[in-house]
Amino acid sequence: MHLSTHYYTLVLGARTNKLHEAFRDDLIEVENQGFPVETPAGIPPSFDHDQLLELARTVDSCFSHYYEFDPLGLVVVGEREMQSAFLAVTAHEGAVIGRIEGDYTATSVRDLGQIVWSVVKTAMSGVLDMAMLDLEASAERGQIACGLESVARLLNAGVQTTLLVEDGYHMIGRISGTNRSPIISPDVDVRETMDDAVDVVIERVLESGGNVVFTPGGSLEDRNRIVLLSGSEERS
Repeated sequence: MHLSTHYYTLVLGARTNKLHEAFRDDLIEVENQGFPVETPAGIPPSFDHDQLLELARTVDSCFSHYYEFDPLGLVVVGEREMQSAFLAVTAHEGAVIGRIEGDYTATSVRDLGQIVWSVVKTAMSGVLDMAMLDLEASAERGQIACGLESVARLLNAGVQTTLLVEDGYHMIGRISGTNRSPIISPDVDVRETMDDAVDVVIERVLESGGNVVFTPGGSLEDRNRIVLLSGSEERS
């Protein structure tokens, strides 16, 4: 499992427990294989410890169906007691990339997506200010590639580097397997990870052990919204 723009969000609650498949800040609620996991009738909202652990085991068992099929990172959302119970029994602790404390069971998927995505970006990103300094230094040395096409062609499997990309930048399409050029098409669904050419580039940088930094909208406008620091070195 590696960090990705495609991940799961598990929202824990005393009354209901929800799973979402997430693409950046776009959350899609899963309504299958036991989800949402509702509190059994007759169990009060204030659980004792054993009841809480049993509910957590049920949630984890339902989550296993999805994780075994597609082992993505997981953000766990819920009040502290609920999170503690889940983490005490889950078989997927290594998949957890972030945690958000509080009751978000009634929060809209749109609002929750914004909250969770900020946590995922922090998990995968370096420090923004340092990355922008690295960008200027690399530009002075002529060691950057700007724009999606140039970046895609410069990617080398297994080479660690730093990618800066404006938050919210999407390009519907895919990357050619021969010359790594972006192939843009209006006939694909941006929610599918591999149908967003920008996310394909992000995935490949992360898979190679590189660093991805999301910058504010407009911050890379003069560099075509995405930049690869081809001469960057991994920081200790």
